[in-house]
Amino acid sequence: MTEPLDQPTFKLIKSQRGGDKLLEDGYLFGVQRTVGDVTHWLCEQRGVCKARVHTKGMVIVKRTNEHSHGPDEQAADCCEAKVGMKRKARESQDSTHHIVGESLLTASEGTAAKLPKLDSLKRTIQHQRASVLAAPAQPTTLAELALPAVYQQTAKGEQFLFYDSGADDVHRFLIFGTQHNLGMLRRSKIWLADGTFTLRPGVCGAWTSWRR
Repeated sequence: MTEPLDQPTFKLIKSQRGGDKLLEDGYLFGVQRTVGDVTHWLCEQRGVCKARVHTKGMVIVKRTNEHSHGPDEQAADCCEAKVGMKRKARESQDSTHHIVGESLLTASEGTAAKLPKLDSLKRTIQHQRASVLAAPAQPTTLAELALPAVYQQTAKGEQFLFYDSGADDVHRFLIFGTQHNLGMLRRSKIWLADGTFTLRPGVCGAWTSWRR
């Protein structure tokens, strides 16, 4: 078929790695290559099926080969469920167990049955979260010291960075803590302190001050 279709008969969904997949009538296609403004898509059942479609914008302009297998109605739902779990791992503080449980609860029975095993889903979420929480590069100056928003809060979402004197301050200093911990200090008659200064960034000094 070489004549373009007047109306889109497919939709694009996001893959787990952030790319696009094409869904049409229960068949999933992955991007093979892009030539100019035409995208070549290959059926996801690679090695088994050689069906291809070419799109220009949101219009199919060419088809090559027929599918050698039937459609999989749950394939797209599985893909979208896994993408949704990864997104929640990046954007929320929900536990791994909660993210998986919520996704399985909202998925259809057919989709839930086709998803990977529970342990595999949990590992995927943990890896995704670990990649987001990966520590930034060591700064070489105090001005370069940057704290992403995720490092300014605790795992429970409490504000952890109380104060930052700013990159323009040659004696820049930051204050960390939580309201809960400050309340504990206020109620305590004896304070014990320790510091793992060997883990501090090289541009930061080790300084302790006590005042009654």
